[in-house]
Amino acid sequence: MVHTDGKRTKRRFGPTKADRRRAERAAEEVNHRLALGQYEPLRREPEPIPFDSFAEAWLRTEVLLPTERQAGDHLAPGTARSYASHVRVHLVPHFAAANLRRIDTEQVQAFYDRCIEAGRPRSPRTIEMVITTLGVMLAHAKASGIVVGNAVREWKASRRRPGRRRSAATKTVTRDMVLTAEEMARLLGAARHHAHGYYALFLFLTDTGARLGEATALRWTDVDLDAGTARIERSFSSGRYLGLTKTGGQRTVELSSRLREALAATRPDLYPEDALAFPNAEGGFIDPTNFRRRVFDRVVRKALGSGHRRVTPHTLRHTFASLHLSRGTNLFWVQYTGGWRSPQVLLDTYAHFLPTELQGFADALTAPDGTMRHRKEPASAGTGRPLAGTPVRSRPSVVSAPGIEPGTGGLRVRCSAS
Repeated sequence: MVHTDGKRTKRRFGPTKADRRRAERAAEEVNHRLALGQYEPLRREPEPIPFDSFAEAWLRTEVLLPTERQAGDHLAPGTARSYASHVRVHLVPHFAAANLRRIDTEQVQAFYDRCIEAGRPRSPRTIEMVITTLGVMLAHAKASGIVVGNAVREWKASRRRPGRRRSAATKTVTRDMVLTAEEMARLLGAARHHAHGYYALFLFLTDTGARLGEATALRWTDVDLDAGTARIERSFSSGRYLGLTKTGGQRTVELSSRLREALAATRPDLYPEDALAFPNAEGGFIDPTNFRRRVFDRVVRKALGSGHRRVTPHTLRHTFASLHLSRGTNLFWVQYTGGWRSPQVLLDTYAHFLPTELQGFADALTAPDGTMRHRKEPASAGTGRPLAGTPVRSRPSVVSAPGIEPGTGGLRVRCSAS
């Protein structure tokens, strides 16, 4: 037994005489080191925590139960399902009963290498999302005092090159993932003729960029036809959960003229406070899976043919953003109306749809009085026409009055999303 720094440390050797002699020698050595000030008491190793049992407990108490019971600041149902898939399909089979306390950057790197070699998950973005889930779990363990650091955060920091920004996990929307203006018009025409009861819903998804869950949760009390607005503050997802929107906030969106007419034609004269704007046949919430299979896919086949590329309700959201940006609609209007978390998220996803004119703006600051100056096209001698090979631009160079940001809504550009 040793007393040091107000603490008592015991060490047992056994009942035999040999054990007693070992204890005496150990005591002499300890007393000698105490006299020299070199003694450090033995520190007990914390009990190991199996990764699989901790991961399952974290998944149940921190992810799934709060989502099912809509408790507190719960995750979106889709995010909760992703976490569960990442843990049970990828993380637990790899780490199994390994000690959670001993997971370091080397083990995170080993998991990453195994994913790359095995091709599971297939997408590099999915691999990054799985590792992010591991990081969220380790962050919870750190906050609970179970681990000292977050190995995933340290691993990501070690992979970041000096002077290079970390690549985001945002998925870029390609041109084959959106509809052209002509395809969108055909789709709405087919919805009017072959799914008339759902035409207003198709139009709402097209003209507001709302997510399907946000549209199906819309109540008539959220719609103000006189003001031409609709308040989006709830979302119905997975056919089970009614909660906040994906970003957790609410927004009031502007309704197009044709959408106001369609809503006015379907709104009842009298309705209770919880009456849905787009109900199913029984007046309840539309099941998203049934809507896609029985209504949306049928309308797509009627409008675009059975051999057309894959189109989903979310395609209308992509189309909303891409067509508006390609036509010069104000970036902040698109971001707010569609409910993207920030303009940066919108740009990371859809920036390649923006007009790409890089000439004709050099004289934009030469009119301090705020008047508009149109760029003069170079003309060939004696003809007054642009020189051969010179692109004709219809977008003027605009200078606004001092303190006023120039608008972009009325500017015309020759660009399409096709």
